[in-house]
Amino acid sequence: MPMNQPHSQHESNVQADTRVDNYALDDTLAGRITQSAAAGLMLSFPDWIKNKTALSITYVFSFIGFGALVAITNAQREDEEPQAEQPPVEHPQAEQNDSDLKQWAVSAAVILLFVLGGFINVKVSQAVVKRLRKRGLSKPWTAWGAIAAAFVFLVSELEARDIEKLAA
Repeated sequence: MPMNQPHSQHESNVQADTRVDNYALDDTLAGRITQSAAAGLMLSFPDWIKNKTALSITYVFSFIGFGALVAITNAQREDEEPQAEQPPVEHPQAEQNDSDLKQWAVSAAVILLFVLGGFINVKVSQAVVKRLRKRGLSKPWTAWGAIAAAFVFLVSELEARDIEKLAA
C-alpha cells in the first residue's frame, strides 16, 4: 500500500476535512487587509471623483479589478485533487422541464435579492453620509469608507480566528 493512501475510511475522512483552502483573500492577513482596503477605497470615490461619468467608469473598473483579484486567487488551488468524472444522469423530459423552471426561478430570485440589496446599501450609505455631512465632515464618503473598511477587516479577522480555533 503506498504511503499517501489512507488505511481506513476514517483516515480518508480526516484527510478530506484537513485539506487546506488556498483562498488567499480570506486566509491571510494580507488578503483581509486587501479586502477591507478595497471596500474602503470604493466607498470613498464620491468624495474624490465629482464627475458622474468618471465615477461610474471608476466603479466599473474597480469592480472588474477586484473581481479579477478574487478570481485569480480562487483559481490557484495547489492541493486540489482531480475528481473522477461522473457519468451523465438521464432524466425524463418532464422532470427536466420542472428542474429547468426551478433553476430559472432560483436564479431570478437571487438576482432580485442582489439588486434589492444593492439598492438598500445605496440608501443606507446615503443616509449615513448625510448625517456625517451634517456633523461637519468635509469628506463623509471617505469617513464612511474608513468605517466600512474597519468593519470588513474586523469581521474577516474574527472569522479567520474562529476557523483557526476550529482547526486546532
